[in-house]
Amino acid sequence: MKDSKKKGGRPALENKKQFRINVRFDESEHNRVLHNAKIAGMSKSEWVRKSAILRKITPRFTEEQLKAFRAITGASNNLNQLTKKAHQSGLIEVAQECKNTIHHINHCINKLLHHDSEDN
Repeated sequence: MKDSKKKGGRPALENKKQFRINVRFDESEHNRVLHNAKIAGMSKSEWVRKSAILRKITPRFTEEQLKAFRAITGASNNLNQLTKKAHQSGLIEVAQECKNTIHHINHCINKLLHHDSEDN
């Protein structure tokens, strides 16, 4: 004979949260989480969960990107030197060197932008 009694209590959740991640905060970070959760009208657990899932984290720069940044820095230094040279010897003599340097900087920037769009 089957027991036809109703079970008491709250019905089971469809999407039960079964995994736990422990995170430690210092006092100021904890206060900030509490403040942000209060402003959002959420519990601190819900706020931390939503923040972790919905926020977009920008990854660290790859070695290739760092190389491109160094190339841009070098090219920028070259451009500054060319500007100084142009002031000393005249603009016409330096114009082509400047165009080449600007082209190189643009190439490095395009490489960075192209690489970044592939990752996201």
